[in-house]
Amino acid sequence: MSHEKVQKRRYVAFTCIMLAALTLSTLLFFVLQPLRTTHAANPSYNWKQLKIGGGGFVTGIVIHPTVPGLMYVRTDVGGAYKLGPNDTWQQLVTASAVPNPTQGDYNVVSLAVSKSNPQTLYLAAGNDLSTQNGRILKSSNQGQTFTDNGQRWSMDGNADYRQGSERLAVDPNNDNVAYFGSPKEGLWVTTDGGQNWTQVPTSSIPVGTNSGNTPAGDEFVLFDPTSSVTNGKTSRIYVGVAGSGVYKSEDAGASWNNVISTDQIPYTANVASDSTLYVSIQATTGAGAVERYSPTSNTATTISPSPGGNSYVIAVDPHNPQRVIAGAGGISNGNIWRTTDGGSTWTALNISVSSQAIPWITQTDEVNFMSSAELAFDPLVPDKLWFPQGTGVWYSSDNSGPTINWNFYSQGIEETVSTDLIAPPGGATISTIYDRQGFYHENVDAYPAKPLLDSAFWGGTSLDYSGGNPSTVVTVQAKNNYYPALTARGAISADGGKNWKLFGSIPPGAVGGNIAISSTDPNNLVWLPSTGNFGQGTAPYYSQDGGQTWTQSTGLSDPKDTHWLFWWGSKRALASDKVNNAFYAITFSTGTSSTGTFSTSTDGGKTFVTAANSPACAQSGDCHVFGQIHAAPGHAGHVWSSAAKDGLWYTTDAGQSAWTKVSAVQEARAFGFGKTLPGTSYPAIYLYGKANGDTSFGIYRSSDQGATWSLLSTAPLGIYDNANVVNGDMNIAGRVYVGFSGNGFAYGDDPEANNSANKYEAEQAKLSGRAAVNTNHANYSGSGFVDGYWHQGAATTFTVTVAKAGKYKADLRYANGTNRTRTLNLYVNGKRSKTINLAKLGNWDTWGDRVETLVLKAGSNTITYKYDRNDSGNVNLDYLQLSAA
Repeated sequence: MSHEKVQKRRYVAFTCIMLAALTLSTLLFFVLQPLRTTHAANPSYNWKQLKIGGGGFVTGIVIHPTVPGLMYVRTDVGGAYKLGPNDTWQQLVTASAVPNPTQGDYNVVSLAVSKSNPQTLYLAAGNDLSTQNGRILKSSNQGQTFTDNGQRWSMDGNADYRQGSERLAVDPNNDNVAYFGSPKEGLWVTTDGGQNWTQVPTSSIPVGTNSGNTPAGDEFVLFDPTSSVTNGKTSRIYVGVAGSGVYKSEDAGASWNNVISTDQIPYTANVASDSTLYVSIQATTGAGAVERYSPTSNTATTISPSPGGNSYVIAVDPHNPQRVIAGAGGISNGNIWRTTDGGSTWTALNISVSSQAIPWITQTDEVNFMSSAELAFDPLVPDKLWFPQGTGVWYSSDNSGPTINWNFYSQGIEETVSTDLIAPPGGATISTIYDRQGFYHENVDAYPAKPLLDSAFWGGTSLDYSGGNPSTVVTVQAKNNYYPALTARGAISADGGKNWKLFGSIPPGAVGGNIAISSTDPNNLVWLPSTGNFGQGTAPYYSQDGGQTWTQSTGLSDPKDTHWLFWWGSKRALASDKVNNAFYAITFSTGTSSTGTFSTSTDGGKTFVTAANSPACAQSGDCHVFGQIHAAPGHAGHVWSSAAKDGLWYTTDAGQSAWTKVSAVQEARAFGFGKTLPGTSYPAIYLYGKANGDTSFGIYRSSDQGATWSLLSTAPLGIYDNANVVNGDMNIAGRVYVGFSGNGFAYGDDPEANNSANKYEAEQAKLSGRAAVNTNHANYSGSGFVDGYWHQGAATTFTVTVAKAGKYKADLRYANGTNRTRTLNLYVNGKRSKTINLAKLGNWDTWGDRVETLVLKAGSNTITYKYDRNDSGNVNLDYLQLSAA
């Protein structure tokens, strides 16, 4: 596999092909806007991550050289993470941490830490190489908050050459000095801790050139910590410049010399403890190389482990300067090597993979080709090797034998590109994502067991369920890691997504797209394929045998304007009625008209007929990228259509009469339906857009057929990423799922809409004082229960959210298998409330309830059950249920 194919494992809407064909106003109007709103979000919503674990490209890792466990990773579309407690990574790019947030902040280009000040962190991010919208953020508290000095550069964290060593570097001897190697504007330096950046003269360090559409520029900056100090600064610095080679300064940046000359791209670099520099050279054409440079003799020697490879990643053992691990651009058996003599000889190694916390990754074919970002030895843990790559973070603890076993270490990282999600009546939640298909979420709070269909690399693009037979679901996928050699496949499930049967064939030239299934005949499917060619959509195809054969539909007036590009993850141009046998399709206007063309089929997709009336849907309003149509569950002929900048529309008779424009919604992208809320008669509608005059995008809900809208959040979980998917849950009133364009999925529950949303599992609460999760007794709820209450000081703290201040009933489900009543102390918001009695229940498999009436404040509260000195303890806790008193 070539390096170019590795780089194309992740597709998003903003690619060079689109940039050539679309105006910047179409692509960038959202990402350049800071988050602002004029209405407060609903404080009662409880937001959680829909757990997947990894799944996207982690493009770099930075490990602090002196503080154990202090490390950060960056991603191409999902922000940056710091390793936190309990082996869990924590997202740093949040609305509360970043000033003037923009969506491009999630395309992280580089990170840097300071050896002399562990609190310092620099983060460079941006999503456009054609304009200067990238920025360098600085944190003085390890990423809790950032500042922005206002300078801008051209950079894109999801472009080619996004992996490799860091473009940012802080002088290990001077916290005020840092360098940034930009893709297009050359090398920059700050001497005042990031307050001001100045360009190093291009006569000293060139801007960098390379073939292809994506500039690599000054690819890395590296200080030599073994060198001397000049005027309080590290003397020796290296810079990798595309098309020129490696430049070195021996006088703290006052002058520079080219010490390794190449017309290719210096890519990864390490300085050994004996001052030897090891550099990998990535080829734009021909073969790459690994070079060893001696600053003492000023000579470079080629030491490539395998002739002909076009890219390498390298790591030097900090405890042995002769021991180096080198990996290919895609690591697999025989494509990773070790030398113990400085590259004179190499030993080819095999690999294996394992995962203790996230099971699905071992059920994939990732071991056959692990797309590489970087290799890095831990500076403080002997022989521990870190490996960020295309699906997350891995490490190996023993690198001396013939096989390196990579352990998946991506808990907390949620970096998938969402494309669809359904939660059918009576069924589990099912998601689709690019790269790794999607998942059947038997438990939304647990990592999935396996990918949706099988182990192969496919990008899921669409899901649907049969309105009359909701246990029958369908999906379609795109083989999206080889562009332009694209293809598709699909599958059908009769058990709600647990097991799948691949379609017997696919429509000619199909690539992903949208799928729909009849409500009256689960074997009747309609597939609207997308393509990889801008401006070239297709007509739908129908199947009457569950996907075994396909025939092209007729009647669509302008099929080329249905669904152009498969990586437009938000686009939905096809839907099935959830009551009758109708299918619906929409095409967008490419001319001056703002009206699209809405068509219906009542013969199973064989023929589409243009409806008498259509909603707005125009390329000029971005409907070609973000437009969606969905049919309202339980209401025949009710179809809703989002037209991006042209708002939200609906019909109650499949377009026979004029469509109604929802007046409160100014801009509408992704939307979907959920279970009817208590006291209402129409499915809840959830929307990603702008409503009520708000100037920023948010997640909204309507319970009255679009007449009024409530803002739920502008940044669920603090994530202000663009949303591709918004849909409700047909089983849990008030639950909404939000699928981001690089941060996986979040889900929110409304405690006032459904009692199950008021349920807080003990195993998900904050545990302290040796309280622990266990599963050795029966009949518990969720994924386990909490024990350890034979240790004095054991405590379980639930964080609950209520909309209004007042009295609430707190129902604690517990087990007491002893022969007498036991006691715990109850605390509310950190203040002791009372001692509670927990009656004996006969055995540890029987669960009982203890209800207390508590006074809570509006918003977030903590409720703690603690084994204090005068308590008897010795109970297990299952969950806390909250309700109005």
